[in-house]
Amino acid sequence: MSERTMWDLKEAAKWSSTPEEKKAAIRTLSARGQEAVQPLEEIMSITAYEDIRAACMEAIKTAKNMTKVEGEEAASRRDETAGERLADLPP
Repeated sequence: MSERTMWDLKEAAKWSSTPEEKKAAIRTLSARGQEAVQPLEEIMSITAYEDIRAACMEAIKTAKNMTKVEGEEAASRRDETAGERLADLPP
């Protein structure tokens, strides 16, 4: 089975017939990180269901935190690489 596109996930979260399907699409979107924030905000703005709105809010927090952690890990890798390069320099 191929990976669902952002559009497919957003549409499923907005229009699926069951709350479970909507929440599953929202969880999958949140795993996409920062790129999922705008679609999640759109879903949250149009839904009439409080539980779906709450799931969107939680997913947005997760997506933003994921992006923050990825950025910190990248910075840490850059720092380690820079330290290795300095250690390789002659005295």
